[in-house]
Parts: sequence; C-alpha cells; structure tokens
Amino acid sequence: MLFATVGQGWVFVWMVAAGALIACWYALLAALRRLLAAGPWLSLAADVAFGVGAAAIFCGALVTADYGRVRLFSIAGALTGFALCAGGLFPPARRVTTVVGRMFRHIFVKFRSFRWIKVIFR
Repeated sequence: MLFATVGQGWVFVWMVAAGALIACWYALLAALRRLLAAGPWLSLAADVAFGVGAAAIFCGALVTADYGRVRLFSIAGALTGFALCAGGLFPPARRVTTVVGRMFRHIFVKFRSFRWIKVIFR
C-alpha cells in the first residue's frame, strides 16, 4: 500500500497547477468576452473554446502526472487549483483592472479637452 500512495502528492500538485491554469484560461476568455461586448455567437465560441481548452489542459496534466489514470485525488486537485485561483486571483485582478481602466479613461478625457487635440482631430 505504501508504494501506491508515494506519488499521490506529486499528482495532486500537478493537478492543482492544471486547475489554476484552467481558471486562468477562464479569466482570459471572460475578459475577452467583456472587452469585445460579446453577442450570443461569440459567447458560444468562447464557451466551446473554454471547454476544449479545459479538457486539453486537464487530460494533458493527467497524462503527464499519473499516466492517464483518473483518480479521485487528481480530480480533487484540479478542483482545488481552480478554486484557489478563482478565489484568490480574480477579485484583486478585477479591482486592479478597474482602477487602471479608470486611470486611462481619465487620461483620455483630459487629453480630449486640450485645444490642440481638437484642432488635429477635427
């Protein structure tokens, strides 16, 4: 029994990393969807891309970490990585991007009020 449980920690760590990568893939597609003001067809394409990408990441990590064997601790590791990344990375990143967006908006509004900008882009 000892030999069967020796490598489980490394498999769990690999799958936590895979879950975090899946969460980052989701965040990238969500930001792209928000940036492009996606309609129903672009949303469908983003959802299909997420599903295919998440399956590829999960299967790739599973093959790399545990020779393709699906075990409960590998699934738990992937879910843990997704939850850690979604709970820890997304809220601060969203706040930072909101602040940066407001800064850029303020800069563009300030530039728009300059007379020489109005003359150039008339």
